Amino acid sequence: MKNIRLYIPKLKDYWYEQKLQSDPKTMSYNAGWDVNYYGYHYDTGCIDFPESKWEDKYNERKDNNNIFFAYILDTKIDKYVGYVNYRINDKNECHIGIVIEDKYRGKGYARKGLKLLCSKAFRDGIDKVYDEFEYSRKAALKLFKSLGFKEEKKKTYKRYKKDEKGVVLSLTKEDFYKKELENLKTPEDRLLFMDNIEYGYLDNDNNKHLGTLKGFRTTYRTLSIEEILDNKIGTCIEQVYLMKYLLDKIGIPNKMFCTRIYEPNTFNDMDADEHMHCFVLYYLDGKVYHIEHPNKYKVGIYEYDSEEEAIKNINEYYVELSGGIPRPLTEFYKVESGLSFKEFNNYINSIDGGKYERN
Repeated sequence: MKNIRLYIPKLKDYWYEQKLQSDPKTMSYNAGWDVNYYGYHYDTGCIDFPESKWEDKYNERKDNNNIFFAYILDTKIDKYVGYVNYRINDKNECHIGIVIEDKYRGKGYARKGLKLLCSKAFRDGIDKVYDEFEYSRKAALKLFKSLGFKEEKKKTYKRYKKDEKGVVLSLTKEDFYKKELENLKTPEDRLLFMDNIEYGYLDNDNNKHLGTLKGFRTTYRTLSIEEILDNKIGTCIEQVYLMKYLLDKIGIPNKMFCTRIYEPNTFNDMDADEHMHCFVLYYLDGKVYHIEHPNKYKVGIYEYDSEEEAIKNINEYYVELSGGIPRPLTEFYKVESGLSFKEFNNYINSIDGGKYERN
């Protein structure tokens, strides 16, 4: 389900939260609890959320590092299908939640939404997340455990005036990513996993620079696979290196390529924009596929009949973006960690054998 993403709603979007909380089918899991708070309906589990309350809720969540709330958006059908949230309590425990609209249940949204939520929490610096529910919710228990959640302690709840057994589950960041890697079976799985990696770089002082290449020529350094996975960050260089690593793990042949506006080894304008993009091709069942993640405008998997067709199509796209300036295209084979951009560029030049400098 490559079309699923988390969307932080604006105030005008709160109609959807109101809709879900007033739907008895969606909220049936919430019925029968011995609780007493504004708008709770014991018999249906629904919660009143009139428009007069929207702004207070919006302001409570806005700029609050202890609260995250987002809708699950299916961009293919352009509809919300549920929501996720996390909240850090006064014990510094991060409790998560997910609600899928009744008519969208059983379609895989819960799994993808939960994975996106956990990934978001761990990128936010949280090391462990929790949720809890009754053992009778067998589908939920199976889902959470399939993602690596472990039973931490048993609980007894009072529902419909009767005791009901349940459990608190927890998931650490380390276990989450370990399980994620184990579950990757196809190139499509690997592309979804890449959503955990944000575009950006670490500088020489280990500071993160997200969504920007400001200072890139002077402070950037290439990362090892371990550093990429631990920091969940990478430019096209790191992201391509990671995708190759993930494809290698399932034995799918692949190649890394670099397209760029040529810069000689002597180039020293540290304030100049860089014009380089790295990408991966993989080869499966007689077809050639371009798997793209770092270019946010082209995320996806693209099929070609030949390597020549793929390379020509991809390079022409970047030539056009460069205003028609020719771009040498080079296959490369490794990414050593700790290289500056200049050092990486010179490595690419060394593969080309200096032919562009001579021309």
